[in-house]
Amino acid sequence: MPDAEVSIDLAMVRELIAVQAPHWAHEEINYLATGWDNEVYRLGDTLLIRLPRRQLGEDIGVKERRWLPQLAQDSGVDIDLAIFEGQPTSSYPFTFSICPYVPGISAARLNRKERDEYAQEFSGLLKALHQPANSKEPRSDFRGCALSQVDERTREQISTLDLPLQSAALELWQEALDADVYGGSPVWLHGDPHPSNTVVDGEEPSLTVSLIDYGDLCVGDPASDLGMCWMHFSSAGIGQAFEAYGIAVGSPTWRRARGWGLRYAMMTTNLGADDLLGIVGRETLNSLLGSSV
Repeated sequence: MPDAEVSIDLAMVRELIAVQAPHWAHEEINYLATGWDNEVYRLGDTLLIRLPRRQLGEDIGVKERRWLPQLAQDSGVDIDLAIFEGQPTSSYPFTFSICPYVPGISAARLNRKERDEYAQEFSGLLKALHQPANSKEPRSDFRGCALSQVDERTREQISTLDLPLQSAALELWQEALDADVYGGSPVWLHGDPHPSNTVVDGEEPSLTVSLIDYGDLCVGDPASDLGMCWMHFSSAGIGQAFEAYGIAVGSPTWRRARGWGLRYAMMTTNLGADDLLGIVGRETLNSLLGSSV
């Protein structure tokens, strides 16, 4: 995890709320989690405070507040938008957001068979999001783009694998590169819908799936988001997800998506032994290459 560029503690957060949002000052505030870009605190029972811990977190927050309302309007998906924007102070240099708390459990805490239970719901959520964008922005150089744009970096990551795995990974990657490039209109993408950014609540038949952390929000090729199916599901669940979305196994979109799945696995496989997303990444690589990593 990157080092923080600013120190955040409970006393600072309480002061920020007391001064800038005094109508919530009576609510209980508790630390919840630290991510790569933000620290997150609970505000009462129904709200969260997301505070950037480095400049990239600030950039992400600004982008989300700019574009998420447009995504919600274009897609009709119920997205938990920020309801308050806090301003920098002499002791805290970034803006921050107060947004609704999404109840449930992180999908990263479930095993693949358990995650298979929401394969169709996940696919339906992505399909709902993947509406033609009324803007050509925001673009990304590492999500939603042609796979050729991330080819060099992906090959560098593959080169760190043992030789037998390298061969299998390069073959899979080349199949993805050889697939027809996306020729449709750019669609809205979550950008990073991996299990740690997926919240599951309830049980079938009333199970609900929500996506959080739209920091990689962009427009582009839907295969970029669909590649996360390999991070979530077993082979059976992947099949259910693509059938529900309406994409045939072996089609160009499926092949590009599988390439993205390999890329996401390579990006996460070296995370710590106890890191939930690292565990997911290693499982994904094992599944894709048919061998233990």
